[in-house]
Amino acid sequence: MLSLRLNQRCVRPALLLWLGLSIASGSAQAAEAPSRSEFLNSFEAADAVVTSEQTQRPSVEGSRRLIDPQSTAMSEGPADNALRSARAMTPETQDLTVVQQALDQIDQGQILEAIALLTEFIESQPQAHQSRETLATILLARGETGQAQRVLTRGLELAPNFVGYKKLFARLVMAADPARALVLLAELPPMLEQDPEYYQLYALLLQQTGRMEDASAMYQRLLQIDPTNGRLWLSYAVALDAMGSVDDARSAHQTANRYGLGDPTLNQYNVQRLKSLRGNR
Repeated sequence: MLSLRLNQRCVRPALLLWLGLSIASGSAQAAEAPSRSEFLNSFEAADAVVTSEQTQRPSVEGSRRLIDPQSTAMSEGPADNALRSARAMTPETQDLTVVQQALDQIDQGQILEAIALLTEFIESQPQAHQSRETLATILLARGETGQAQRVLTRGLELAPNFVGYKKLFARLVMAADPARALVLLAELPPMLEQDPEYYQLYALLLQQTGRMEDASAMYQRLLQIDPTNGRLWLSYAVALDAMGSVDDARSAHQTANRYGLGDPTLNQYNVQRLKSLRGNR
């Protein structure tokens, strides 16, 4: 799985979105837990760790070293060598091979060279969707959101229903235009069992656009698949609370606490809301 942590300068000190994703920010632990509106409004693309499905690319355990955005060392060999070695393969194999080569370069601190390799490859092979998605992910990780949006926009023109593009683009625009992100994900979605992360993002967008009942129903479906996910229970509790279902929200917060959230800020928020709801008895 490719897991890239976004540039620290992009991360707001607010409650962090967890859609099965791992998020970190050194300044995220506020002295006081945010309100429910802050909880929802803090779910920005820049606050998310961008992941892609393991089935869409080779497994690369070392790619997390991309979190150092200052590392720009480049090897002396040109990207042409890597491209040349891929030309004898099928297009799909070429695509995955170039992705692997780019991730290997990132592991060696050669981030700019990886960007150059991927950029050159997708210019010559526009249908190389894995390479384009990986390039967009790297650009987002470096805080280059404008360039990432251009890469993703072109990708969506070429493959409007490519799931990787849709998820990245939705995260990119969800803070400024959640309705647009919601429309994008609503078109020809994958099966829930194939991509729960897609539906977690969709449920979050339902919350952000005020469709709490629909969000609640979606979280119920997700919890049938992953009933011990504390973060899903927390999101479900927020939706129930917004709907005025105090007893159900309290129960969901308790369940989230029982399964654990793995993040001090989320724990603080959950405990605060649980205390508040108990006081409403």
